[in-house]
Amino acid sequence: MGTALAVNSRIMDIKELLNLIDVALAQSNEYTVEYYGGNKRFLADTEKVLNLLRAELEEHPNNINERVLRAMHDVGVSAVKEYDPSNFSDTIGEIISILYHNIEIYKKLEPLRMDFGKQYPI
Repeated sequence: MGTALAVNSRIMDIKELLNLIDVALAQSNEYTVEYYGGNKRFLADTEKVLNLLRAELEEHPNNINERVLRAMHDVGVSAVKEYDPSNFSDTIGEIISILYHNIEIYKKLEPLRMDFGKQYPI
């Protein structure tokens, strides 16, 4: 099981972050239709990570699972490599920026890379 990480003492706007996640998920659907003919499997991992982040923020916003945060690094890299330029990649960038500026340890976390999907919860 992943380690939980405390959120920085600065107040992170959880509602704004949840809203951005909802926007990103909606944009994911639009992106899927536009570029993949509606085949959701191409963005399934990205959507899973966004939904896991949402669940972490709703259930225990001051103690977010490290693996979920590390997976967000992977999503951020994918957004730049695969989805840029698009509104979808811009929204993911906004989410990453909020995490980076509000969770002190986030800056030092490594992406999951090859460990992605091999442990709980991702």
